[in-house]
Amino acid sequence: IALTTVLQEADQDYPEIDRSAIRVFPVRREELFKYDVLILGDVNPSFLSQGVMQNIADFVTERGGGVVIFGGPHYMPLDYRGTPLADLFPFDPASVVLPPQGNLDQGFVVRPTAQGLASPQMQLGDTLPETDELWGSLAPLYWLMDINQLKPAARVLAEHPTRRTAEGRLAPVIIEQFVGAGTVIYQATDETQRWRFRLGDFLFGRYWVQTLRYLSRSKLLGEQPAELTTFHRKYRRGEAVPLQVRFRDDRQAP
Repeated sequence: IALTTVLQEADQDYPEIDRSAIRVFPVRREELFKYDVLILGDVNPSFLSQGVMQNIADFVTERGGGVVIFGGPHYMPLDYRGTPLADLFPFDPASVVLPPQGNLDQGFVVRPTAQGLASPQMQLGDTLPETDELWGSLAPLYWLMDINQLKPAARVLAEHPTRRTAEGRLAPVIIEQFVGAGTVIYQATDETQRWRFRLGDFLFGRYWVQTLRYLSRSKLLGEQPAELTTFHRKYRRGEAVPLQVRFRDDRQAP
């Protein structure tokens, strides 16, 4: 992975001591389109112009790029209502409810859904039972925003084990949505670094590297109209092999 970082709040000289750092987010469309995946944190929208936001939206819908967005307590996603990025969210940004400050003493262990267990980037183990067990062994998280009004195309990959939203569903933690030619993964928490507790980068790193590889596959797809994938590299004789096909343009699907 060739990493490039932009820090919104940092000393102006930090790019001089961080080889991965650049001073400003790519402004020109062709410069942004050279990347495969973007990760957006709790970014102040004043840091991004309307034109840059439109370039990010086009990066997903036209270029077929992947984006990971994780919510935070200040700006993301509430302050992005009515911006060009609003259509990338797999939910209505106005429906988000932030947790009350200071009420973070109840941790929870993230649980993958059936769709999550069947998604390649969520595979922490070599088999589905092992993957399910490993997710249950991760350190608990504490901060989680309540997301309501999911869009019809949203796929919940992981959720809170007990807490429910205003709509009565288990609170989503990781959500995926195909937007145009690209893919968006939204995380309703900014605490995945807690998964490094007592384990280091073993599972934390596996989750993130697999997520970035999964989102960057559109570059390999090129101009092909469809993508056919399996979830594992090896299968035993007699074992069922689920296949997933995705069309870049839904109008081409039979």
